[in-house]
Amino acid sequence: MISILNRIRRKLSLKLSFGIMLFLIAVFIVSLGILFIRSRQMVRDEAMSRAEQELDNIVMRVNGMMNEVETATMTAEWHLTDDQLQPDSLLYFARRIVSMNPNFDGCSISMEPNYFPQIGRCFSVYAYHKGDSVVANFEDPYEYFDKVYYKTPVMLGKPSWVEAYAEDITGKVSEEFDDLIVSFGVPLYNSKRNVIGVISTDLSMPWLSEVISAYKPYPNAYSIMLGADGQYLIHPDTAKLMKKTIFSDADTKNNQDLITLGHDMVSGNSGMLSVNIRGKQCLVLYKSLKRAPWSIALVCPESDILAGYTKLLFILIPLLVFGLLVILAFCLNVITSMVTPINELTDKLSYITHGHYDEPIERTTRRDVIGRLQNNFAEMQESLSKQINSLQEVNTATEKLNNELAEASAEARKADESKIEFLKDVTHQIRTPLNIINGFTQVLRDDAEALPKEEVETIVDTMQTNAINMNRMINMLLVAANSDKNVKINVMEEVNVHELVETMVYLYANNPPYTVDLITDVRLLDTFTVKSNREFLGKALVELLYNAKKFTTDGHVKLTVRAVGITVVFVVEDTGPGISEETQARLFDNFEKGNIFDEGLGMGLPTCRQMIRMIGGELKFDATYKEGSRFIVVIPNSRGEVELR
Repeated sequence: MISILNRIRRKLSLKLSFGIMLFLIAVFIVSLGILFIRSRQMVRDEAMSRAEQELDNIVMRVNGMMNEVETATMTAEWHLTDDQLQPDSLLYFARRIVSMNPNFDGCSISMEPNYFPQIGRCFSVYAYHKGDSVVANFEDPYEYFDKVYYKTPVMLGKPSWVEAYAEDITGKVSEEFDDLIVSFGVPLYNSKRNVIGVISTDLSMPWLSEVISAYKPYPNAYSIMLGADGQYLIHPDTAKLMKKTIFSDADTKNNQDLITLGHDMVSGNSGMLSVNIRGKQCLVLYKSLKRAPWSIALVCPESDILAGYTKLLFILIPLLVFGLLVILAFCLNVITSMVTPINELTDKLSYITHGHYDEPIERTTRRDVIGRLQNNFAEMQESLSKQINSLQEVNTATEKLNNELAEASAEARKADESKIEFLKDVTHQIRTPLNIINGFTQVLRDDAEALPKEEVETIVDTMQTNAINMNRMINMLLVAANSDKNVKINVMEEVNVHELVETMVYLYANNPPYTVDLITDVRLLDTFTVKSNREFLGKALVELLYNAKKFTTDGHVKLTVRAVGITVVFVVEDTGPGISEETQARLFDNFEKGNIFDEGLGMGLPTCRQMIRMIGGELKFDATYKEGSRFIVVIPNSRGEVELR
């Protein structure tokens, strides 16, 4: 052993080979260690992403089913007017809900005590699936008033989901898992807004469990669903359903992570947690259902997640050992052949190795490989000296250019973000009235004959209101789109002020919202005209009056017109809530709204100011008016322009 070490010390090639080998081993261990750790994290992240996607699919599917139940139930409740509340009609609606929705377990309509005196104290109908057919019956009298599906919506006074319970089709309490259901109950009201009953639609928990369990990103993964108190609503072990909670199922000493998971899920949080379940480390992703106090979790064993990674280790380790041996043999051979002539260049290369790029290396007349190598190094030194000087200049210029590019990139990114947010807002503001119009169009198409005339008129008014709002938004977008295109308009039209005001009064009275009346005060002769553009002036005044009416629920909205010197002044004031000082500073900025939750695009006032300026006038806000809001429009009364502060 000592002789081998002495031989290695005497042989530079062996020292270099083993030194490189040891270095490579260290580098490989560190690099592969980092690689393995990173790979494990990437595998875990990919698994998390995959599991999160599956969990999102589960939640989306469950929310979709709950939405179907809510929509069907609320639609039936909407149709159940006073004249429809007859025994046969209630049976018809219960049957219709179940027959049109094959995924529903059943539907019951239960009335308040003695609602039908001729029938008795209790009256309820129940429809349910039986094979491929739908069975709808008048239920035998029983005290259903304390049942959770009836009591909960009545106590809350609003539609609500109730906790899971087990009942057979006769209404009797059951302990069978196949009878486990959840219900969505909607209280029924008469014309006096008194509760007269409850319509309740059921979903089968076994069927819901099958739907949720179909999503399995890994062979041994499974899903669970917890109720408001942590009870198991869905679990692969059906013996735990409705009998155990996640807290009673956990050992308080050894399963703190499981208890933490339970508290997080019951609190309605979403996230991910590593949990030890029955001795297996599992990755649990969980998300709450916003429609009901339930939470869904996807449990993925880490052994499944890292199965491919584990197999990879058994392949890479033998390959690594073999590769290191090959590298050792190659290094020994190459270094032995190269070390001898390189030694002669050591002193000559010391200049460069010490960073003295400006000190030249002398040339040689030798023609062998060492001579050529030395001359090449001399040329390299000269080139390095020139290149380093050039690089310093380039680096300075590049740094300056990079700073400019970074500023330009930030501005471009900010512009893109503003554009995206604006497009989202426009899409939402236009899609909302379109959805309302489309929904009422379907109602009129399907149930026009069954609807009272008053409801039809209300629906038509609502559709007209949303159509008007959508048209208003589109007009604002068109004006804003053309604002920077040097659009030329005719400002020499003869506009009769009294006729213009009468038009404003008509549009104000016939367009929503219908809040307070418009007061006008025109201090001009009936024949008084002004040279301007009727369309742009009218649109600006309509928008100002619309804003005043929208925010004024009590008091008045007033339009005053008077001539002041060579100008005509239009004043629009209201007794609404007014505008805060903070909002006044950005009142005429595009896409700015006093409240981000208000309807609109935040373009009304900027568009008004743009149109007024295009006809040679100005729009300003009167901050001295404290009873509400006051806007002043000033336009020239001749061909001259007017300037205001």
